[in-house]
Amino acid sequence: MGSFTVLTLFSGRHLMHVRRALALALAVPALLAGCSDDPEPTPKIPEPTSSSPTPTPTESETAEAESPEEFIRRWQAAADEMAMSGRTAEFLRMSKGCQACATYAEQVSDVFKDGGEVDFGGSEVLAIKEDSVDPPSYIVDVRAAKLRIEIPGESPQVFPAATQRYRMILKPQTDSFTMANYSVI
Repeated sequence: MGSFTVLTLFSGRHLMHVRRALALALAVPALLAGCSDDPEPTPKIPEPTSSSPTPTPTESETAEAESPEEFIRRWQAAADEMAMSGRTAEFLRMSKGCQACATYAEQVSDVFKDGGEVDFGGSEVLAIKEDSVDPPSYIVDVRAAKLRIEIPGESPQVFPAATQRYRMILKPQTDSFTMANYSVI
């Protein structure tokens, strides 16, 4: 039975909490990227000797622009942090103008505002495929771990691990992107 079918089985005050929990559960896989416990390698930079000059960057050496794939992974990492902590600022900064993103952030805030907790094992981006150049749109497959949402005074909401496909539409910025919209497909 799909999440939307389950939603129609409830009514009254409980429906609002179920909708919030289900919306959070549906959005989490789209927004959470896998994290690795492996530490990033630290590059070894040779120390300059007194006889060799220290190189200085030139104007032509600028930071490389972030790819759409890198942005999508970074955005989902911000969503992962938001879902676990309830802190929405970074996620919303990366999602200016995205109504679906603002709604998701509000739902996460509501869970934490009500004293709730989210237990989530993270997600793994399985594939990112360009769908359209203008606007930059991507089809993203995400495998999300089991999700548990607890709000005081309510039964815990538990959602099994699942794989879901999303369309993510990006808005180009100077050297990166913002998320313009995302949706389940």
